Amino acid sequence: MRAFLAVPADPAWIAAAGPLAARLRRDLPRASWTRPEAWHLTLKFLGEIPESDAERFAAELAPHAAAAASGSLPPGGPLVLPPRGRPRVLAAGFAPSAAGGALEELARHAEDAAARIGVAPEGRPFRPHVTLARIRDPWPAAAVDAFRSALGEAPLPPFRCDECVLYASRLSPSGAVHTPVRTLAFVSHAEVGA
Repeated sequence: MRAFLAVPADPAWIAAAGPLAARLRRDLPRASWTRPEAWHLTLKFLGEIPESDAERFAAELAPHAAAAASGSLPPGGPLVLPPRGRPRVLAAGFAPSAAGGALEELARHAEDAAARIGVAPEGRPFRPHVTLARIRDPWPAAAVDAFRSALGEAPLPPFRCDECVLYASRLSPSGAVHTPVRTLAFVSHAEVGA
């Protein structure tokens, strides 16, 4: 199965970001825009792995997820990746926060658990973001600036983090279909704020 671990977007964040993404899709050059129902914050991409390895990964990560406190990530504005060179990914970023630090720690545990089932390390530091679009053909600089400006001015709410989900991902012509395999809830009594 093609699998990844992520924090799903909460309904309030989707409700606020959805109209903005629809407007950007209409007004900006062609790109592969992600669907709101598929928005998430990836903690670890595992790639193609056997189901038994996915089960081992989730079981090893479960106690770490259970120890992670629920919290909210404050909006951090637009994110264009890579930071240098031709833009390939347009995303919503998040400002540094205690909740972000807790997710970074969980992402480190996910990286370690993934290594034990033979998944290669990520090779770059964890940076929480929600991918909104992937750019296939180069965009003019003015279009990238328009994305940055529109997202920077958008009044997006904080992004709630109450759980992470191990997803199976199936690629289709209309976009990836993500199916939850296992949900790992965070503790809610020790809320971590912004």
